[in-house]
Amino acid sequence: MRYKTVILISLLIAFMSCSNTDNSAVITRDFSEEQWSRFEYLQADFRVDRAPVEYDIVMEVVVSDIFPNVYEAHQEESTLSFNLTITNPNDDGFRSRNYNFNLKDKDGNWKAEKENGYYHYKLPIINDMTFSEEGIYKFQIENKYSKEPLYGIKSLTLKCIN
Repeated sequence: MRYKTVILISLLIAFMSCSNTDNSAVITRDFSEEQWSRFEYLQADFRVDRAPVEYDIVMEVVVSDIFPNVYEAHQEESTLSFNLTITNPNDDGFRSRNYNFNLKDKDGNWKAEKENGYYHYKLPIINDMTFSEEGIYKFQIENKYSKEPLYGIKSLTLKCIN
């Protein structure tokens, strides 16, 4: 009986520690034709039930060899440029910033290993962002690539990791 109790308590502790971790995908988008139009905004809502709470905002991006443009003259460009805007509940404030991530090094080599024909990146956007109010936050990502469209992007996922 005592042995079963110890096992049961251990399982409960393990289960409770796992359930406290929140890893929520806020925006998930698969680009079937590997193209993201310049003014195609990606939007989603994110509910915060208990505030204040801190999250790391991370973007997972998958790209192919033709990123960012099918024209060879543009292949030296390797910057993923976007704007992320997060609007507070009740539209009483927002946070907006442009981001630029170089997906290749200065010699033109990809900074990620190729898996199944694609390069997978996990980009740190905001560390320890405090959500100080309960309610629904609005997220919007704007493609800032100056040419139309951005090619070679397979998928994009924006996550809040607690």
